This record gives sequence, C-alpha cells and structure tokens, in this order.
Amino acid sequence: MRATDLLDADAGASFDRLTALARRLTGAPLAFLTVVDGERSYWLSRQGLPEDGPVQNTVDESFCQYVLGGDRLVLPDVTEDDRTRDNPSIDGMGVRAWAGFPVHTPDGQVLGSFCVVDTDVHEWSRDDVALLEDLAAIATREVALRVATTQAERATAAARAEAERAALLARIADLLTAGSDLADVWESIATLAVPALGDFAYVCTVERDRSLTPVAARHREPADLPVLWDWITAAGRRAGESAGPGHVAVTGEVELLDLPGAPGLTPEQLAAARRLSVCSALVVPLTSRREVVAVLTVARTTGSPPYSATDRELVTAVADRAALVVENALGRAWERTLSETMQRALLPPQLPQPDRLQLASRYHPAGDVQLVGGDWYDAFLDASGGISVVIGDVAGHDIDAAATMGELRTMLRMAGHHGTATAAGVLTAVDAACDSLGHHVFATALVAQVRSATGGGHGREILWSSAGHPPPLLLHPDGHVDVLTDPVGLPLGVHPDRPRAVHRTALPPGSTLVLYTDGLIEHGGSELGSRDLDEGLSRLVDLLTRSADEDLEELCDRLVTQLLPPAGADDDVALIAIRAGHDA
Repeated sequence: MRATDLLDADAGASFDRLTALARRLTGAPLAFLTVVDGERSYWLSRQGLPEDGPVQNTVDESFCQYVLGGDRLVLPDVTEDDRTRDNPSIDGMGVRAWAGFPVHTPDGQVLGSFCVVDTDVHEWSRDDVALLEDLAAIATREVALRVATTQAERATAAARAEAERAALLARIADLLTAGSDLADVWESIATLAVPALGDFAYVCTVERDRSLTPVAARHREPADLPVLWDWITAAGRRAGESAGPGHVAVTGEVELLDLPGAPGLTPEQLAAARRLSVCSALVVPLTSRREVVAVLTVARTTGSPPYSATDRELVTAVADRAALVVENALGRAWERTLSETMQRALLPPQLPQPDRLQLASRYHPAGDVQLVGGDWYDAFLDASGGISVVIGDVAGHDIDAAATMGELRTMLRMAGHHGTATAAGVLTAVDAACDSLGHHVFATALVAQVRSATGGGHGREILWSSAGHPPPLLLHPDGHVDVLTDPVGLPLGVHPDRPRAVHRTALPPGSTLVLYTDGLIEHGGSELGSRDLDEGLSRLVDLLTRSADEDLEELCDRLVTQLLPPAGADDDVALIAIRAGHDA
C-alpha cells in the first residue's frame, strides 16, 4: 500500500470518472474506489458523498474487507447474508445492498475494492455485475499506471538529486577561481554551502592558540545574517569543546547534531540553536596537509528536513574537495598547476601516430583564471584501421561545459570506433543519443575520417562532416591553403533528426589538415584587437601559408603563440592537426 502512494491521495480525474460511471449506469446512490492498509479503508474516490463528508472508515467497518481475499461479493441485501449482517456500517452508513470487486496492485496483491452501495435492497443485474467487473479491471490497470508513474517520478527525483549532487561536487572547481586571498576562499566555501547544503553556514579557522575565529558566514535569509554573525562572533569558541566546531577541530571527524537535545552542547549553544531555529547541523573539518585548519558548519532551520546519512556523505565530500582550495590559496603557481592538470585530464593523454601520418595538438585555457571549458580535440584508431580526428566546442565556460565535453568525446568515440559509420553517421548517432537520453547539449563539432583513397589510387582522403563548426583548413606543401567551406550542418542538440552531409577531400602527401575551435580566430591579436571571425580566419590562413615548411609541432606552436594575445585568450582554444607523410 505504501509503495502505491495512494493512501490519503487525491483520486484524480481517472478514478473519479470510473466511480461516477458505475454510479450512473447501475443507479446506485454511492460508488467507491477504496484502498486498504492494516487499519483503515480509505475512500480514494467517493461518489455520492458530500464534499465535506467522511473519507474513510476502519477495516472492521468496511465492506471491502470481504473482497480482500480476491473474490468478488455481490449482495442485493447485506442483512440476509451471514458474512455481512452484523457489519456496523449497515446502521452507521445505511448500507443495504453492496457489490464489490477486488482491485489489485501490479504484482497481484489486493489493494482494495471497487464497489457500489445502495441504501435499499438492490437486485444487481447481470449487466451491472459485468460492468462493475470491467470497471474494476480498468481501475486495476489505472493503479498499475499510477504506480509506474510514481516509480518513474521517484527515479527521476533520485536521478535529479544525484545530478544535483554531482553538479555541486563539480562546482568545487569554481572555488579554484577564488584567488590567493584566504578571505576569498572562506567566502567561496560559505557561498557554496548555502542554499545547496543548508539554510545557513559559517566557517571558523583554527588558530595556533586553539581558538576559533569566524571568517565567513552565509544565510538563506539575508535579514537573518546579522543574528548569525552576532552568535558566531560572540561565542568565543576554542578547540576542545564537547560538541560543535571546537570538538571537530580536535577530532577531525564529521559531526551530526540533531536539535533539540543534541548531546554535548553547552547551554549557550542550545540557546543559540533555538534563537537561530536550528533543527539539524553538520560540522565538518577543512584540512590542509592532514591538519584541521578550519571548520565548516552547515545548518538547516525549522521547516527543512534534518540531515540524513546521504547528506552527511555529500557534505563530507564537499568538505574534502573544499579543503583542496585551502591549499590552493597558498600560492598562485599551485593554482595554475592544478588547473592545467584538470584540463589535460579531460583531453586524450596522447595522440595515435599511425604509419605515414603525424598528429599534433594544442589546448590553451582562457585567461589566467579560467579553469576548464568546453573545447576539446580527440583522435583515435577505429576497428577498420582508419583514424578519426575530432574537434568540438560545447557552449559555456564552466565545469558543466567541461563535463559535457567529456561525455560527448566518449559518445563520439563509441559511435565511431567500429569504423563502419560515416563521419555524418557518427554525428547523427551522438545527436540521437543525446536526444533520446534527454541530455540537452549545444555544441559544435567536426569529425574527419582519414582513409586510403578510393578507386585504387595512392594517397589518402578525408571524409568529414561538420555540426556547425568553423571550416577545416588544408595546408598544401607549397603553402596554398584550402578553406573547406562545404555546407555544414546544425550544431549538436539543435535538430537531431535533420540529415548531415559528408564531404570528401583529398589529403595529398605532405599536406596538413588543421582543425581548431573559434577561440583561435575570434581574437585579432594584441595589435588588432578585432573579434571579427572572418578577419581572424584570414590571419590564420596567412600564417599557415607562411609556415608551410615548419615541422608539425613547430607549426602548432606558431599558431597559438602568434594568434593569441600575450595575456591569454578570452575563450578556450583547441587545435589538432594531421599531416600526411610524403610517401603516403
């Protein structure tokens, strides 16, 4: 019964239509759909009763008790049947005639009854019985649908909660932009905690003399923040308290406090909890080099659910990750090192180097403070022996864009690893997968497959398809550059059903295919300051023409050093190039 979520629920139009139909077609003054637990019969749908009338009776009073074994019961006069003649509802509700049919759960258990009631003797006709049996069967199917919907909603809610937890953990990366000022770090941690983890939060640092100094606080209700500050600044806490931040500062263990009456709290702490309307709190250590350097307290106030074991795990995970930020604030150099490590982890650790083909790549994050973004490149050998080269750009410049980028990279690999799908087929498969999974993306991407030339000739060719990405460039050994402006398709996530075109281009020996994201061309360079893409593309083509004799690695270095401003680009830049050997 509890699993169905129907006890004490609203009937909804579907159940009410069934009971209204039963009442109208049989002429009975009352019709019910009941659900039964161990103690009561709840009238989920009740036709013929006043709006403010009763909604249930006990199982002993209910007539639906007689069908819980699974058999129907049809009585023209309940006072003439040994099973029902003493039922208190005969006098209490005036029941004289009753026809009831079991309603089942999806697993076959009897959930309750579908019944009609008359206050006079009623000879139920054969058509009445057939109708009621059909309506009970429909009610059973409706219960199954309701249960399935409830389960789906719960699964969706659980998935959403898990996604929110994952997103929260991912947002820890945002703290790495807090800078080298510890004050900014503490403020960022408190801001992250509210409202994602609690109704208010505060951070206290652990000083050398074992005192605790409040350094940051946030409250869901800004008007209540001064009250919070008054308490945490006047508390005079020190390491060694029996409970709360001073206790966690010594133990280094997460502490869950459920109010009122949490053991170990001082009268002053209990008074503050009442003043701040705290119902539950989690106190977690923030460590650096295995020492507790600060303590984060997150709390929920009256009206919010108390913290659960799952919440404790989440807050602990957040605190563990937030502790990295504390160490990060020790120096800007560590910040850049960590940033670069994160960026590289989202890109392939090394590129394949197939016979008579050379690949090279570059990735530059935007500016000094940008951690990760949505630009990526990839290259992989497929099962047919061909090589696929991919470039892409997910909308956004945050950790979510980077996560989406990682997902798309994996999906593109899976779609193309057999080597049987065309470049357009790979993009179409990824678009369809995102659409069917409800994964909303907006990204440009280009897939280029390098194959042996068709028709029995020598050399290689490129089969490529673009999802709204900037045009690929083909650099010939003599410095001539072909801008491959064949029609491109829509970005991923825009129109998954629209067909995509495949284009074929020869890859002569010594030539180089260059794929890039728009961050490489949307900056005109420090001397121009232009963001015009056409102008940026012209500069890129000109630089390629002048660099045709460069080694491939040197060529990639030249592109990023001469096209990007010295202070860094406003956008991420991903670049991958593939060169055919002269004996290809």
